[in-house]
Amino acid sequence: MNLKITHNIIILIALTISLFSSCKSPTSSVDLKDFSIKDTANVYRFTITTNNADSITLSRMNENKVWMIENPNYKANMSNINLIMETFYRIQIKQPVSKNAEKNVIKRLAVSNKRVDIYDKENKLIKTWYVGSPTPDHLGTHMLLKQNGIKGSKPYIMFKPGVYGSLDVRFFTDWTQWRSPQIFHYPNSKDILQVKLNYNQLKNESFIIYQNNDEIRLLDSNSNPINQFDTIQLKHYFTHFNNICYNKIMFVDQSYKDSVFSSKSFIDISLLNSKNETTRVQFWRIKNIESSTNWDKEYGYIRVNGSDELLRAQYFNWDIIFKPLSFFTNDIRR
Repeated sequence: MNLKITHNIIILIALTISLFSSCKSPTSSVDLKDFSIKDTANVYRFTITTNNADSITLSRMNENKVWMIENPNYKANMSNINLIMETFYRIQIKQPVSKNAEKNVIKRLAVSNKRVDIYDKENKLIKTWYVGSPTPDHLGTHMLLKQNGIKGSKPYIMFKPGVYGSLDVRFFTDWTQWRSPQIFHYPNSKDILQVKLNYNQLKNESFIIYQNNDEIRLLDSNSNPINQFDTIQLKHYFTHFNNICYNKIMFVDQSYKDSVFSSKSFIDISLLNSKNETTRVQFWRIKNIESSTNWDKEYGYIRVNGSDELLRAQYFNWDIIFKPLSFFTNDIRR
């Protein structure tokens, strides 16, 4: 064999090795560790999926850029959204998984994980997190990163500085926990144009309040104007609608809901806002024969805008808007 043939054979072997290497899986030796997202303002959607196919998607790809749950379509709880955004931004590597444990961690991640897909405003996938189990001391969480279609080959122990606990609990798929409990949320009371409160058993304590810029009017249940009232208390009343929430979704039989809905409510509230949107709430007391009043002292039921959903409300949160007409007109209180 002459030198030329030998040289060609060596080149052919080298090319074959090079081609074989290039055909290997791109994830076989890719170390991805840039988990955090520094521009969370560009995060417009994320999906959480578990191994048993439970899934939830939250998105603000709408006209008002309001975070919503997709299917069912409810406004999202902003406390939970902010917690996730903070996690996206502040997450850090605590330490690499040791070589001895790496194989077992990858196996566990394959069997049990929560996949978090994060999208930008163009609905383009930014990153995917595979969130696994916590470390034995619960001060870190095993995670794997996928980006640009390539899954990292090395898992890491992740944490958020200042947080003593695992991160996996932040990624849940129960829509009832993601849903915002707010019924009335008006940080700026000027956004409220009218409140009508009707006591079905105390008609003389029912009232209507109109607000237009600095002008405010008080009417009785028959829409007759009341001239003497406490202006300061009336304006202050609107500020109580800042954060009025339900306490619990009642998953009960339809017959039970129908029995509540067909009974006369204790209080009806109607609020008209500056966008010409009206929210109507019916409030029922709950019977409790063990109570001295025969009524539950802590909770009542509510129905919003005539829906088929029965919600529980806590007096601690709602009592502040249950004011009688006399509260604004009685001279004895001043």
